[in-house]
Order: sequence, then C-alpha cells, then structure tokens
Amino acid sequence: MDVQTIRDLFLHDLGDIYDAERKIAKMLPILASEVIDNPSREALQEHERETLQQIANLERCFQILNARMPNTTCPVADALQKEHDNFLKEGPPQVLLTLFNLGAAAKTEHYEIACYRGLVAKAKLMGEEECYRLLEENLRQEEEMAQRVERLEQQFGQQHIPHAQQADR
Repeated sequence: MDVQTIRDLFLHDLGDIYDAERKIAKMLPILASEVIDNPSREALQEHERETLQQIANLERCFQILNARMPNTTCPVADALQKEHDNFLKEGPPQVLLTLFNLGAAAKTEHYEIACYRGLVAKAKLMGEEECYRLLEENLRQEEEMAQRVERLEQQFGQQHIPHAQQADR
C-alpha cells in the first residue's frame, strides 16, 4: 500500500493496531491461565473481552471509511509474544511469571495507548467523527486497563516477592 496521504497513513496505522489487537486477543487467555491470583486473572480476562470489542470498533472504522483492511503486520505485538515465550524458557517460578505477565500487560497497554492517541488525532484531523468516537472509546479502555494492571503488578509484588526471594535461597 502506497502511503501518500493522511488517509493512507491513518489506514496503515489502523491496520497495524488491528493486527496487534488480534494477536493480543490470542495472548491474553494464555497470560490469564499462567497467573496465580484471582485479581490478576480477572483483569486479564476483562482485558480480553475489551480487546474483542476494540477489534469490532476497528472493523467498524474500516467500514465507515469504506476501506478494506490492509495486510499489515504489527512487529511490536510479535516482539511482545516472543519476549513472553523466551521468558517461559527461563523456567521462572509461578510468582515471578505472574509478575512478568502483569508487566507484559502494562507494556502492551502503553503501546496500544500510543497507537490510539495517534489514531484519535488523525481521525480528528480528517473530520472522521464516528471513527474518532470509536477510537477514543478504545483509548479510554486502554488507559484504564493500564492503570489497573500497573496497580495489580505493584500490589502483587509487595505481597509475594519477599516469599519468592526466600524460595530462591
């Protein structure tokens, strides 16, 4: 796809986050199954539900713009998946895997937040009000989930890391 206009760039970026969200939707159930506490599991499961809605919002934007989804691959989502897979190979205890997964969720949220902020700005520039509203909804959900998983990561670490360090001795 040639990128020559703001619309082209918008569609490219929309395709990038669409690919990322689809990959993230596949990763979240895995992360949820690996964590050892219910609040973290519930947050990751809720994130999965929100991600599916966000995918629907992105598909709606493509419809509104009367554009087909570009065949875009998000290398950042691939890298996050690879980071997780490599960490698993290191054989971490469940406590540290839970802490890692919460951190991975926070990293993912911040990437998504950056993507959606750019898309919201471009939708506004283009005067695409309905896309703007849908993308703003996705952005709000990502910001709220980022705060939630960061809070859970901090709380979980405070509750469990002294125990994990003792287990290492």
